[in-house]
Amino acid sequence: MRVLQATLLCALFATSFGFWSTGHMIIAKIAENELMADHPDIYKMIDSDIKELTKYSKESKHTFVESSTWADDNKGVAWGAFNGWHFVDTPVVEEGFTGETDMEPNNATWAAEQTVRTLKDERKHSMDDHLARSFMARYLVHLVGDIHQPLHAAAYYSKQFPLGDRGGNSWKVSYNKEIDNLHKLWDSCVDQYGSVWTPMKDSEWDMVSDVAKDLVSKFSRETVKDKVKLTKFSQWAAESNEIAEKYVYAGINPGDKPSEEYIETGRKVINESLAVGGYRLADIIVDSYKNHKGLTQTLLERN
Repeated sequence: MRVLQATLLCALFATSFGFWSTGHMIIAKIAENELMADHPDIYKMIDSDIKELTKYSKESKHTFVESSTWADDNKGVAWGAFNGWHFVDTPVVEEGFTGETDMEPNNATWAAEQTVRTLKDERKHSMDDHLARSFMARYLVHLVGDIHQPLHAAAYYSKQFPLGDRGGNSWKVSYNKEIDNLHKLWDSCVDQYGSVWTPMKDSEWDMVSDVAKDLVSKFSRETVKDKVKLTKFSQWAAESNEIAEKYVYAGINPGDKPSEEYIETGRKVINESLAVGGYRLADIIVDSYKNHKGLTQTLLERN
């Protein structure tokens, strides 16, 4: 049985979202802080693009950060056509497993590349491109978060999981009523920041802002520069897959209660991924908009 089939099952039946909501917002907030400080014109351009679809969202005061969950919000209205974009389930294979594995090509890294193609397009079009740009800008912000969630970049194959564990959704853990499988545990940033959804309350905005600031202080650009210099989505996914193999699936068995050591290590690992994801998101946005000199004024005047 192939990974493609397991990926389709995941898209149809998975109830967890990448980083739930809060992890996405933290990554977006780190990127927003960097863009506003170092590239304010580019921040205004992508913010303007994103605002084109605000009418079709739950966003309130903090459009850029809140838009990071828009792709998941759409699942609530049964908009499932893009569910496969949220994963790049590269197999993690248990020693001795001999089943077939394959990769679904239209996955999170493929989709992220398509968003950048759209946003880099400098041509003048005969039709209004506002919808396309807003849609792709929103998905870029979201997909960078998904790619940095290890269980959106891995599926475990073994005798127990011959079709894969659906990114940890089938791997049950004994943790609490809300977090009952491995995917949810890592979606929740290893049970750290709760789940904040749009529209954000002022207290929630303050919390996300404080966490973003704290993570940047703990994992500065300088200390993670070797990771930040990797610019390809496929490299980010490979890194997340390696994290899954080394930290997510190691030291735990299906049905286990995660040990204190597992939780402590997992939180440190995921917090670094959040910081790195924020830096990378800022950088890919700069790269996507930096050559839009001819479009700059038009983009800034949209809203």
